[in-house]
Amino acid sequence: MDIVFDEYGKIESGAGGAMLNLSVTLGRCGTKVSLISELGDDKVADKITSFLRNNYVNTSYINCYDKQPTSVALAFLDEKRVPTFIFHKSYPGKRQLKIPRSISSSDILVFGSIYSLDEKIRRPLRQIVDMARLNNALIVYDPNIRNAHHLENNSQRKALMENIAVADIIKGSDEDFMNIFGIDDDETTIKEIRKINSQAIIFITKGDKGAKLICRENEFIADAVRTDVKSTIGAGDNFTAGIVYFLKKENINKQDLSIIDKIQLENMLKTGIKLSSEVCRSFDNYISKEFAGSL
Repeated sequence: MDIVFDEYGKIESGAGGAMLNLSVTLGRCGTKVSLISELGDDKVADKITSFLRNNYVNTSYINCYDKQPTSVALAFLDEKRVPTFIFHKSYPGKRQLKIPRSISSSDILVFGSIYSLDEKIRRPLRQIVDMARLNNALIVYDPNIRNAHHLENNSQRKALMENIAVADIIKGSDEDFMNIFGIDDDETTIKEIRKINSQAIIFITKGDKGAKLICRENEFIADAVRTDVKSTIGAGDNFTAGIVYFLKKENINKQDLSIIDKIQLENMLKTGIKLSSEVCRSFDNYISKEFAGSL
């Protein structure tokens, strides 16, 4: 649960987390979506699961731990509407993700953030990723690394590199890649990613400076959409949602990525920017149902 404070002390709250934000946006867009996650068994968990179901997100893969509180995030917006987070995480000693019964070649698996580097759930997460790879599902990875110190642990850095290696699409912000590679240069970032993964489509988002897409020898740059920004929470998550929405709308599967054309690549980039910009217009972490209906 996100509790958001703006610079004037106004407080908003709502269900949050990178993959939840993405899932709600996709559900509102009419895309069939399931969320794999963990919750407690308190009123906060009840509100979150009810919210997800009301937004067409399948919750059958959410593990609810008995007599356990649900994690809370405090978000403090600065004058540029950029958040600083304080997390109050709560997990039991023994954790387990629910493994889907099947993943098909028409599915898209999206994963990322510090959550995907957590040693406590690394084994079941890898089971899910390996199942997706075995069945030729399309894999999207969003590292979402907001602080360089998150990678001081060697096992977490190793996990991040493994995640990059298995992805068909890698989407990160310039800030993410600065924290991962210690460089603030797109060309060097791309070279570092290519050392680990030579084939993935790469998206680099740059906030109000727009975004870039790299696929084989093709490179596309798109400007940001001018927006009256209320909050940037969820902007990156909704960019990723835009990628997934476009892929499902165009019926593009993993095997199609090798022949995807320039028009499709450019439109996929623009769709990511469109959804990312829209979510910044409100304190919600996901696009509105009205906007989703207009797509």
